[in-house]
Amino acid sequence: MRILLISENRCTENLIPFPLGIAYVAAAALRAGHEISCLDLMFSDDPIEETLQRIREFRPECIGLSIRNIDNQDMFDSEFYLPPLRELVQAIREETDVPVVLGGAGFTIFPLECLEYLDLEVGVVGEGERAFLDFLQCLGSGADYESLPGLALRRGGREWINPPAPHLRPDLLPRPERELFDVRRYDWVPGRTPAYTANLQARRGCHLRCIYCTNPGIEGRLVRVRPAREVADELASLEADCGIGFAVFTDSLFNYPREYTLELCREIAARRLSLKWWCTINPLFHDSEIMEALGAAGCVGVSIGNESGSENILSSLGKGFTREHIVRSVSKAKELGLRTNCFLLLGGPGENERTVKESLDLMLDLAPTQVTVTVGIRVYPGCELERIAIKAGALKPGQNLLKPAFYLEPEVSSWLHHYMRDFCDRHPGWVL
Repeated sequence: MRILLISENRCTENLIPFPLGIAYVAAAALRAGHEISCLDLMFSDDPIEETLQRIREFRPECIGLSIRNIDNQDMFDSEFYLPPLRELVQAIREETDVPVVLGGAGFTIFPLECLEYLDLEVGVVGEGERAFLDFLQCLGSGADYESLPGLALRRGGREWINPPAPHLRPDLLPRPERELFDVRRYDWVPGRTPAYTANLQARRGCHLRCIYCTNPGIEGRLVRVRPAREVADELASLEADCGIGFAVFTDSLFNYPREYTLELCREIAARRLSLKWWCTINPLFHDSEIMEALGAAGCVGVSIGNESGSENILSSLGKGFTREHIVRSVSKAKELGLRTNCFLLLGGPGENERTVKESLDLMLDLAPTQVTVTVGIRVYPGCELERIAIKAGALKPGQNLLKPAFYLEPEVSSWLHHYMRDFCDRHPGWVL
């Protein structure tokens, strides 16, 4: 079948990632024998016209549309990203009657809400490499797909989500397609803007229970790793075959599991790459040997998901680590010459003037390269924060969260955002 795969993401805030998820789906579809055309709208001056032109030229029999971001997660300058996407979908449906199948991280968080908002019938929840191909097989044979695992559907006045299939083994997946989705456009030189970044993934899943986080719902709670040798080979290919000089690992827990991380760093170091890379580490799994291995393998910086510097708020957010874990992680990274990006997620349950001061004081003492601050926490369905917000009266039971909703502790709501804007303006390296 002829399949058109579209990455609709046009958000240019912070790092701008290569569309890795749909590139994995493209690779799986190619391996299954389908004819694939890929369209990355990040660089389009006229997304609707470019999409319609591609449809006319390629004449797809099915269109896959990946939704990465729903909004900018900013409580005080909120931007909802779906209205332009609805215009794009309307234009596609006026041009062709072939099925339009949604997918991607943003869709997985809000599957039925997205289908309703965009007036579409079907989408893939979670990993798409198996479910989308199963759908294509049914489509090609004329079989019914109502009960296929991993699909969300609106049909005949009903809407439902089928249970997912077992998670895929990452070692069975082909490398993401980086030619049809041209990764060369994402060769970032640090310091240059916009920050289009090549990326890769060594593991999927997160077993932690942060009260606000959607990652376990998107990738599952079981941490599944790819063979370290294959990951290192992929990183080497980004340099040798694509000319990439800087890459970012998308793994939310790059320093877990411990032995796998050490093996992966050894494999990368053995290839003696010029390419430099960045990753995200969790303070709970701080290990000096791992930090040293990162530097030896070409890592130049780490994002550290601390979110707070207050013991009470770390507990409230379900982080599972303490201030001491943060201190050790940041201090060791700086000792090794790694750049450090820490995060403060302020205004969660229990936040007050004292806990805010504890967070600010800790970051000032540790002096990471950058501190990224968010005031107010985006509430997502199924996360523990949703239940807390309903109990506190900040949300109504059953409230549709597709349109951005936030939690901000009442005790700090009147002053925290203004205070942090002024604070960040006065401290270089702090970003609100």
